[in-house]
Amino acid sequence: MEFTDEHHRVWSTLFTRQLPKVRDCACREYLDGLEILDLPCERIPSLEYLNSRISPRTGWAAVRTHVRYTDAVPWYESFARKRFLVTDFMRDWHELEFTPEPDMFHDIFGHLPFMTLPRYTELQEMFAGPFSRADSEQRENIKRLAWFSTEFGLIREEGELRVFGAGLISSSSEMGNVLSGNVPLLPFTVDNVLAHDKAIWSFNPTLFVFDSMEGLKAELGTYLATI
Repeated sequence: MEFTDEHHRVWSTLFTRQLPKVRDCACREYLDGLEILDLPCERIPSLEYLNSRISPRTGWAAVRTHVRYTDAVPWYESFARKRFLVTDFMRDWHELEFTPEPDMFHDIFGHLPFMTLPRYTELQEMFAGPFSRADSEQRENIKRLAWFSTEFGLIREEGELRVFGAGLISSSSEMGNVLSGNVPLLPFTVDNVLAHDKAIWSFNPTLFVFDSMEGLKAELGTYLATI
């Protein structure tokens, strides 16, 4: 895909604004991955560059797609092949603080640092098999569990609340809203999560906190093993 100068300016503006915030508020796993990925500030990185940082470490690769996340099925199908889809859509200037539709900044800046870490890609791989076997209701449950963990989850590190989900990491306004104490936070349990709906077109009214990535995997495993 050919990017315009406008695409690169939007990327650079988002990157410059968000980087200091995630350095202050993001979880240790994300910051570890961000250092490995070494994203450029001024231009959208190529898939070749991204995969040179990701694939040798985890066996995963980023792949460009025109599919929007409103159709989530291709994402889960790609997990089985260790492929992470990166959309070709970039938000407009009026959506810098929040975009309801995940764009390439969200995918690259929010998700791909994690994809350099085997302990995180194991989490994504947990969803692939169960999703392929699931009926429609179970698929909705899996999408909800992923939404409130890998997209909008929070984690406690040494007693401090840190941002874990890529949707928060890539959204200045929603991350600020959560960390300002404006959102009720519940323990991440399967029962708690499945009792709440996703909010796609607005801020999430309730979010969930776990104490470690291993604890998150264990909790998810209690449900995914039943499918």
